[in-house]
Amino acid sequence: MTIKNQSSEKVYFPLINNKGENSEISSHFGHAPYFGLYDTETKKLKITDNTLDHHNEQISPVDQVMQNANPTMVYAHGIGARAISLFAEKRVVIKTGQYQTIKEVINNLDKLSDLVGGCKH
Repeated sequence: MTIKNQSSEKVYFPLINNKGENSEISSHFGHAPYFGLYDTETKKLKITDNTLDHHNEQISPVDQVMQNANPTMVYAHGIGARAISLFAEKRVVIKTGQYQTIKEVINNLDKLSDLVGGCKH
């Protein structure tokens, strides 16, 4: 699927480390120590610690992401099926690929594929 309006994407990344655009993508969304948000229009990147509360019965981790970052796209190598469903309800697309750093993803936004199916947990 080609992204029609790349200039307005806010891409959310689960990250292993905090090294700016060289930050490495975490293999599983919910267990990432950091999250990054890249705005393709302003070309600004913000990296924050993972403070998602997976035990909060009032607000899901996906709703926490939406409140804190309001992304239009999530790039992940692995993510739970429930999170995929919740993001879809909010019209956030989930993309994947073989790219290992934020910089690689940014440079290949038009080559990303839809992430189908979730982790088995």
